[in-house]
Amino acid sequence: MAAPNPDSGDLGDRDEPDRAATPSPEPLADEDVEARWAEIVDRLGEPDVPGDAGRADDDADRDGGPADTARLVVPVTPEPQARPAGPRDWPTTPEVEALEEADSHFTPPEPEPVLSHDPLMTLAWTLAVGVPVLTVLGVVLRSPVPAVALPSWLGPLGGALFVGAVAVLVWRMPHRRDPDDTDPGAVV
Repeated sequence: MAAPNPDSGDLGDRDEPDRAATPSPEPLADEDVEARWAEIVDRLGEPDVPGDAGRADDDADRDGGPADTARLVVPVTPEPQARPAGPRDWPTTPEVEALEEADSHFTPPEPEPVLSHDPLMTLAWTLAVGVPVLTVLGVVLRSPVPAVALPSWLGPLGGALFVGAVAVLVWRMPHRRDPDDTDPGAVV
């Protein structure tokens, strides 16, 4: 006999308990709720203060010792609120002010133009980005208009141009550092 599948609703030979036979609790009157709440609060007592005295009382209660021992209550003074840190929470020195003054007049150098003076690199980047974009556009635009037929040689030509462009970009990458370049890069 196969085991019953709990997901199928088939419980096999097990009897489901009758939910209607279990009585639901009656709602309590407000006075009863208040009385029970007061009883719970009285049973809890005062909160314990962390320390050895509180643990000793708990040990005595567990061991059957006297439960009416006086507890040590230490008044706690609130700690002063910490201020959120601002841009400057300390007095400045003349050296710091001089450094800030020198840094405030920094102007970054002009960046090189995007289209550099090397036409081979410009052509390689254009083909490396343009061929995949045109391929995706061709596939997307061809699906709603199937009557448009592209020449069969266009796919291999685009692939060859893309591979050639990537090869030129890899070939023109710097292979080693310039020995005259002593710049370590970004310095923070």
